Amino acid sequence: MPRFSPGKRVIVLGAGATRGATTSTRVVRPPLNADFFTQVQRITEEKHTQNVSEVMADVVRLFGPNFSVTMEEYFTHLESLSAMRSIAPKNPKAFTHEDIVAMRDRLMTVLAAVLEQSTDVSKKDSCSCIHHSKIVEELQPTETIISFNYDCVIDHALRRHAEGRWSAKYGYGFPKPGRVRGNERWDAERPPTAMNTTINLLKLHGSLNWQLPGPDVAESGDIKLKQRLYQQHGTPRFTIIPPSFIKNITGDYNLRHLWRNAELAIRQADLIAFVGFSFVPTDLHVDSLFRIARAGRGSDLQSLVIANPDPSARRRIRSVFSGDLEKGCLVREYSSIEDLAAHVAAALSLGSAAPAASS
Repeated sequence: MPRFSPGKRVIVLGAGATRGATTSTRVVRPPLNADFFTQVQRITEEKHTQNVSEVMADVVRLFGPNFSVTMEEYFTHLESLSAMRSIAPKNPKAFTHEDIVAMRDRLMTVLAAVLEQSTDVSKKDSCSCIHHSKIVEELQPTETIISFNYDCVIDHALRRHAEGRWSAKYGYGFPKPGRVRGNERWDAERPPTAMNTTINLLKLHGSLNWQLPGPDVAESGDIKLKQRLYQQHGTPRFTIIPPSFIKNITGDYNLRHLWRNAELAIRQADLIAFVGFSFVPTDLHVDSLFRIARAGRGSDLQSLVIANPDPSARRRIRSVFSGDLEKGCLVREYSSIEDLAAHVAAALSLGSAAPAASS
């Protein structure tokens, strides 16, 4: 199998990129960590009513009616409950193992429901986000998108607007891509037919359209790309790294391979663009990925592009790249994905840029 050989431009997508998508102007908005339960309570479709009611009852049971808890905090709390349940003596008044598993299953179901209500791109002929599509149209084969989002907004933009440049079989970066099944559902027209001939999309926290094989057959089992992303019967089945404080990024053979590919792409990049992304204190594994990659850099970073309305988020990104900035890396800053998309050719060019901001 050929070695992964990424191009010189890397686009990094965070939750704010999906929040700013033109396909996301609905009552239910693509969730951010802090407002996840606000978006959950906006779901009104009948098929989700029972799951929404049960999840909200679970949260109130744990945190009280005036709760203030993020999605990440709740996932982490459930994992901690599970760990303590395994070592504590049996107590009929305490949570049982079955209780905790059921609470987590309900939460995963509602997570899928929120994304269905806010970013439904299951159908190949449905509209794609204008901003994501403009970014896709600018990219060339071997260039890399790193996404920390579970949704398929960028996947859909690729299959709609990357004709001849996007293959779901090879572009997701899975080891032994011959195991990928259902790629025709997510391919662009005239998809490339080999590694290192497609735009790369590395979804480091997993995806709603992935079903990865279990640990016993992780290296040989089929990798399934789902057409139906959302609830049909029971709990939806998809592969993600749950948004808890401690994320197991090395426990899965296939996901570990994607993180290695991402490190190489970041290390070799001449341009890195962060779109709707923030380095947050609890994402130390992500912070470490970029710091290690740039410490072992194979090339000097020429341009750092940041599209984010939050000045503190922009400062944190610049701090991670302080070594590159000291060596003359230039910065382009934009207020949103919409602003970036309006100037995408200039934003992602490797020519001259404005001096790095000092604030």
